[in-house]
Amino acid sequence: MHLTFFGKILSFALLSLISATNAQESSQYPYVPNDLHCSEGFLPTFVHNSYTYIAPLYKFTNITGSFFDITWEGGCPATVTTGTDNVPGATRGGPCLGGTFNDTLTMYSAHPDGLTYTYHGAPYTFTSPGQPPMHWDGYTETMRFESICGGGATYVDFLSYICSADQIDTYTGWSELHAVSMQAIAGTIGAPILAGDCPAAKCKN
Repeated sequence: MHLTFFGKILSFALLSLISATNAQESSQYPYVPNDLHCSEGFLPTFVHNSYTYIAPLYKFTNITGSFFDITWEGGCPATVTTGTDNVPGATRGGPCLGGTFNDTLTMYSAHPDGLTYTYHGAPYTFTSPGQPPMHWDGYTETMRFESICGGGATYVDFLSYICSADQIDTYTGWSELHAVSMQAIAGTIGAPILAGDCPAAKCKN
């Protein structure tokens, strides 16, 4: 009976703390949903790509940890930025592949064992030599880098939501962008693909 009574008090205290924390986070950085509602003439496209490599997390986050430095994904630098790097509300933009991208950071969470951040992009027209222009009426993307295998490997995934007029080409294009970007990083840091379970630790004699 006493356990139940104190359990209720503890539960109430925890709920109050969580509510206060959520209210504070909400007032500082209002939640922005990722699942886009597309304008007429555009269809929602969802792309999920994941990768695992035998290399510690920091080797990836040293390259990908700055919202303002996006050259690792697509090779186009941000030439204009506002706000503070890695603080929600910051923006980045610049010319890329015939158009101009404009992204706003909506969430950023960094811990010793993981990095996650989300950004929203304004409408963007992509042009490729010999191909008709492809227009996206906005997009959002969440990137996650997680330490796995006791710190010996890293899991990476991309969750992308795009409003597009061509779902097939959009899905293919974003998947290729992620694959090429991760291959380049893995090559730079010398990280082999983790195919299967965690690498077995060497036995000591």
